[in-house]
Amino acid sequence: MQIRAIQGVFGLGLTFSIMTGCTLPPNQAKPENTIQPHAKNWIGSQIQNDRIEQGLTAYLALDDAFLSIASRLHLIRNAQHSLDLQYYIWENDSIGHLMLRELLQAADRGVKVRLLIDDQNGTKLDDTLKVLALHPNISIKLFNPYKFRHLRVIDYAFRLKHINHRMHNKLIVADGFVAVTGGRNISNEYFDASESFQFTDLDILFLGKVVQEANSSFHQFWNDKLSFSVEQLIGSGQKQDLERLKLKYVEDGQNINPDEKRIEYAQQELADKLKLRPINWAKAHFVADTPNKIRGEAKSEELIYTQFFKLMGQPKERLELVSAYFVPTQKGTDYLTSLPKKNVKVRVLTNSFLANDVALVHAFYKNYRQDLLKSGVELYEFKPYIERTRRTWYEVMTGNIIPAKGKNTSSLHAKFFDIDGMVFIGSFNFDPRSANLNTEVGLVIQSDKLQDEISKSLDHYLPQIAYELKLDQNGQINWLDHKSDGSITTYTHDPETTKFQRFSMKAVSYLPIEWMM
Repeated sequence: MQIRAIQGVFGLGLTFSIMTGCTLPPNQAKPENTIQPHAKNWIGSQIQNDRIEQGLTAYLALDDAFLSIASRLHLIRNAQHSLDLQYYIWENDSIGHLMLRELLQAADRGVKVRLLIDDQNGTKLDDTLKVLALHPNISIKLFNPYKFRHLRVIDYAFRLKHINHRMHNKLIVADGFVAVTGGRNISNEYFDASESFQFTDLDILFLGKVVQEANSSFHQFWNDKLSFSVEQLIGSGQKQDLERLKLKYVEDGQNINPDEKRIEYAQQELADKLKLRPINWAKAHFVADTPNKIRGEAKSEELIYTQFFKLMGQPKERLELVSAYFVPTQKGTDYLTSLPKKNVKVRVLTNSFLANDVALVHAFYKNYRQDLLKSGVELYEFKPYIERTRRTWYEVMTGNIIPAKGKNTSSLHAKFFDIDGMVFIGSFNFDPRSANLNTEVGLVIQSDKLQDEISKSLDHYLPQIAYELKLDQNGQINWLDHKSDGSITTYTHDPETTKFQRFSMKAVSYLPIEWMM
């Protein structure tokens, strides 16, 4: 009887501690000042000072995965004062450690490094992060941390409102003057380095005064009370561990594998391109949510979609939208279907069911396909396998193939759209999660040239990489698979899906959870 009483008291105590201990501890971090830009480190013969003074931005779209990782390495290796990085995912894999190795080397030469990672990333990097944070030039924070980081189900049970909002931003800023943003996280599959799965994505490198807007956004998050230092959350490492990590990274750098050789080559190509070739110039604006969105307290002007629609306006001729996760909702569908009636050409690319790495999203997106097609919206779905008919320039150089297959399991991860000469490239998906729950960032470029390049690229590649959706005479959806020999295979249901998968999608679509997609 006494044992049962003790057990009961213990159970009540545990429940009470969970219920009352679901708030995070007070944040001990002190606010830091905004980094002053150091333009002279990045302005050479390839950059025209007068254009920067006119408020123009130099930009380079990065649609090649390894050119994109090379651009990040270029920023890290050439920074002389500061590096600010903000990411949703930073994996404990070869690309993740390649970037950390480069950041450690930058810190060793005196560059101040600040790394902010959303805590949705998990705990696999904890041991490495708390060792890196010992370096006097490296500061690392985790954003919106889980209270119970190693037993997260408790957070889902008692703190869902808090942890369901995530920092989805992807940004690196060097010396407050040159930056890269877009859709890519730091992980193998975002840079064609995975042995089994690749994301197709788009980033943009930009340079000029607009980067101050990006750095200001970073500082809002860095100084926010939801950004906790790794020391406060997971403790500190040992000094000898930092020396061991340095030795390990030096050893890794000496044993460069073929993946990294390609990166080295691409990094040099990027440097040569910036030095010797003309880059594009245009007016640009950095747009971003504020951390208040995480708390559900953001004003309209603090929301990214308010900002980019204000800048880009209503389409009068064309709207092209590429979104990995596309759930337009009824409101968005009403808007998109109204445009063809005004003679606006609308074209949308998103993932097919098998290409989508979040099947739940597809279940809710499919509810709007017929209405979109009936209105005249052109709709395409990314294929789960992309045929490689020839080797890339890297494969020619190294003799290797990544992955070593004829077919490459792929998923669309890009997020960009264009409206009448205005182009947005960033982390924002057209779904309720990006609009209402997660914070996002991106760059709006005012450039007919860039939009024309995107349109021509879509014209050329869509038949190769995506199914074209059409309605038959009965109003049912057909999927047209355009083959390289000119033939067309027609599917009357989501390609390569089973009856059970289609039944499951239909059943899930009735659940009242679209707001979370």
